[in-house]
Amino acid sequence: MNVGILGCGTIGGGVLKLIDDLPASRNIKVLKVFDLPSKKEMLGDRFAESIDEVCQNPEIDVVIEAMGGDKFPYECIVKALKNKKSVVTSNKETVSLHIDEFYALAKENGVSFMCEASVGGGIPLICSLIDSIKVNDVDRIYGIINGTTNFVLTKMEKEGLSMEDALNEAKRLGFAEFDATADIEGLDMTRKICILSSIAYGGYVPYSEIYHYGISKVTKEIFEDLKAKGFTLKFVAESRRTGEKSARVSVEPVAVTKDNPLSAVNYEFNSVYLNCSSNDLLGFYGKGAGRFPTATAMVSDVRRIMENAGTYYYENSGNFEVDNFLSSEKYYVYKDGKSEIVNGVKDVSSYDFVARIF
Repeated sequence: MNVGILGCGTIGGGVLKLIDDLPASRNIKVLKVFDLPSKKEMLGDRFAESIDEVCQNPEIDVVIEAMGGDKFPYECIVKALKNKKSVVTSNKETVSLHIDEFYALAKENGVSFMCEASVGGGIPLICSLIDSIKVNDVDRIYGIINGTTNFVLTKMEKEGLSMEDALNEAKRLGFAEFDATADIEGLDMTRKICILSSIAYGGYVPYSEIYHYGISKVTKEIFEDLKAKGFTLKFVAESRRTGEKSARVSVEPVAVTKDNPLSAVNYEFNSVYLNCSSNDLLGFYGKGAGRFPTATAMVSDVRRIMENAGTYYYENSGNFEVDNFLSSEKYYVYKDGKSEIVNGVKDVSSYDFVARIF
């Protein structure tokens, strides 16, 4: 199977290396790679000066999009699908906004759209979710689905680092982008829980309506105060189906006790749980950040396409109404060095920091 890659940065470069290192018997070959002109010398004859050399190339079967962002990647994915190329992407931003259109175009053109790497790094989460909904109703999804922020919180808790120092360490190790706002403020996890919820419930859970509250206000003092109360802090995404076309969804810090399995998920690892009607509770654990875990998920998607296992088509049965947990559950609130646990929060801005009791 011949592959074209759009973007040869951290993730795209990892995909290129993994495929190049595969034995010839695996029958996967990279023909073209589109990137900035500065990569031309490194890529040699495989360098593509335009996306058309990838998306419209009659010799390419699968296009791997690894650029990030929305507008340009969206245009590339649409062009590839319309040219009857299967697409593999790790781009949770564009998938969360256009999931309906991508799957519809794939179905219309008899190809596959695969986005395993968009959620959970190297964890085989989306393919497992798709298998689960064939025989189960999934009514709850929750977990830690951002390796960067989990790494930062672990460093703060276990090593006493400040938020700034922990984030700088994450950047040095390649877990965080130079601008980590999307991670720290919860935008990354909002996109991911949008994708998971929409697939699980068979209806679009609008990204723009999901409540998110970040961890930028977390301090050493808050960690110490939570510890004294028997809690540790995790950054969690949760979705609960509450009706035929309604769900409560949030991305927010949560206070968990030591007997909660999420308390043991540390550093760049992720942990996700699905509540299923027949299988009961299914759990997934693995590295959610890093070049090669994400690249591995993308190459695995290519293999699924080769084996005709990538023919799932998400179809939106209607948009969901989205609520949050603020008024219905207990919260830890912190202000001016003092904390308490309250039943519901009306205005998060009236506190220095809030975390749901999980």
